[in-house]
Amino acid sequence: MTDRSNNITPLDNANASSVDNVLHTAKGFRDHVSEQRFSVFRQPIVALDTGKTHHYEWLVRFDDADHLEGVLRPAEISGVIRDLDLSMLAQAILVLNDNPEGIGIAINLSGASVDKPNFKGSALACLTALNASPTKLIIELTESWNMLSLIHAQDLLSELQSRGHVICLDDVGAGAASIRYLRALPANWLKIDGGFVAAALNNMRDRAILKALLSLRQALDVRFIAEGVENKEILEFVTKLGFDAAQGFAIGKPELETRI
Repeated sequence: MTDRSNNITPLDNANASSVDNVLHTAKGFRDHVSEQRFSVFRQPIVALDTGKTHHYEWLVRFDDADHLEGVLRPAEISGVIRDLDLSMLAQAILVLNDNPEGIGIAINLSGASVDKPNFKGSALACLTALNASPTKLIIELTESWNMLSLIHAQDLLSELQSRGHVICLDDVGAGAASIRYLRALPANWLKIDGGFVAAALNNMRDRAILKALLSLRQALDVRFIAEGVENKEILEFVTKLGFDAAQGFAIGKPELETRI
């Protein structure tokens, strides 16, 4: 499934016109990243036992994009998503070094990056500049890309975890790859997909599955984040279920990151 070429081809005839947008080309995407033609927002992840912000997740919004998914998917297919991943990593390091005692930052790494054998060296080279505690830098692995082989991802994440970085598996429950990732990849946090959380609120079957996942806390030595907590009802629901932390509009809306 992975296209390692430098050119992005349309996924199908229905969206072939999308390549007319410069953001949907490898060169255009690289230019946007290198010239920082995007905004970074931060959204708090709050510990439910204290009500305090545990860390922020960094979210990217491209200046010329109406829908981020339409930009990132072609970038993942071509492999140029690594440019964005490394850029976000470098910027997070600068912010953390400026305020080592501040709140931690979570950045997203695409599966399309971490399953490449040469990404590990680039990421570790970038991390040599980090002076703050490695626990302040949380690495979230997104499930938007279905990795056919988990060897390189497992190697990188294990190395990062051994260095003290916190590993979070994102969107657990959203795709078919979740169980494969849970079996193979190290993690300190599991972030449960917001759609799954919302469905469990009113569906007994979904709720039973969610409770079963939460029961793995001690066996897997992980903590759980509820994503998509958009209202008080869902907040009360995930608190009662025993989630460790939550993210969503009921917790805090994304705000522009001003420290970059």
